[in-house]
Amino acid sequence: MQCEVTPFTDVGLMMGSMNVLKVALGVVLSRGNNVVDPGLVVFGPDEADFLGRHVQKVRALTDASARAVFSQGSGIPLLLDELLTAADTDFEISAKTLQDALAATMRGSTNASDCVFAVVLTGVGGSPGSEVTLLKLDAVVEAARMEFLSTGRVTLKVLKELLPEPGRLQKALSWPDPRAVSDAIAIDTNVTSARYFENAFNLHVSPKSTQAESELTKVLVEHVPANRIPDAFSAASALTGPMDEVLDELSEHGFPELAQPARDASADPRPAGVVRINKVAAMNIVWRADGAEVRVPPHLVAHVTVEQDENDGWRIILKTRTQPTRGT
Repeated sequence: MQCEVTPFTDVGLMMGSMNVLKVALGVVLSRGNNVVDPGLVVFGPDEADFLGRHVQKVRALTDASARAVFSQGSGIPLLLDELLTAADTDFEISAKTLQDALAATMRGSTNASDCVFAVVLTGVGGSPGSEVTLLKLDAVVEAARMEFLSTGRVTLKVLKELLPEPGRLQKALSWPDPRAVSDAIAIDTNVTSARYFENAFNLHVSPKSTQAESELTKVLVEHVPANRIPDAFSAASALTGPMDEVLDELSEHGFPELAQPARDASADPRPAGVVRINKVAAMNIVWRADGAEVRVPPHLVAHVTVEQDENDGWRIILKTRTQPTRGT
C-alpha cells in the first residue's frame, strides 16, 4: 500500500504528519577514509516521503524505547538546536561538521559500513515544533539508489514501486526528545560492539526497557535473601523509572542490600534503562545446567534448592503444592 503524498508548501512536503523541510546528503566510505561532503538536495515527493518514513520510524517512541543522554559539556545539542533555524549555507556547514565527526570515529572501527549520511529537518519550520534527524543509511539503500551529481554532491533516486517500507536504517539520532528522562532519540542496530555512532555525537544510549527489567531481576535475585525475594519483586513492580533510581528507591525502603548495586548502576556512564510499572513481577527466575532450565515466578524462589550430590553432580529441587505434570 502506498502513501499518498500531497504538496504542502514551497519549502516542504507533508508526509502524513511528517513535513520534510530540508535535507542535506553526504557519503562516508571505506570506514571514514573517503567522504562526499553533505549538501542540500531538492527532492520530489517520492524522495521526501522515503526519508520522511525513516524519520517517522526513528521518532515512533514506545514505552520500551532506549533513552540517550549527551556527555557533559558536549557541543552537539547546541549544534542540533542551531540546525532548526539555520540558513541553507549554515545548514550545510553544520551537516559537514556532524558527518566529519562520524567519519572520524568510523576510522577507528572495524565494524563501520559504508553509508549515506542524511541530516533531515522536519516539522513546521523553525523552533519550536520542528526536529532534526541524523540518518546513517546503507550505501546500497533499499527502495532508493544513490546518484552522484555533476556538482560532486549526491542525491537519492527513489524506486516508487518499492516504497512500502523504509530502507535499511543502521543508526540514527533525532532531536529534541519529548521524554523528560532522555536528551535524544537514538536507534543503533549494534550498540554493544560498534559504538562509533554514539562516540561521534557524544551520546550514551541506555538499554531498552526489556533489557533493564531483565537486569533488575538479576540484581534482585543475586542480592536479596531468598525468603525476601517475593517482597522485593512486589515492591519493584510498583515502581517505574531508570533502573538505578528504582534500585535506590528499594534500598531506602526495606532493602538496604541494594544500596551498592544502585551506586554501581548510577556510576555507569551509559544511562540505565527505564523499568516499567508491573513488568518485573511477570519476570521468571531461571536456573540453567547441562541444557536444562527451571523457570519459576518470584513467589516460588524460596521453594527452590540447589545442592551438590554425592557423585559431584548437582540437584535442583523445586517444592510445589500440586503434583507436577509433564508437557512440551
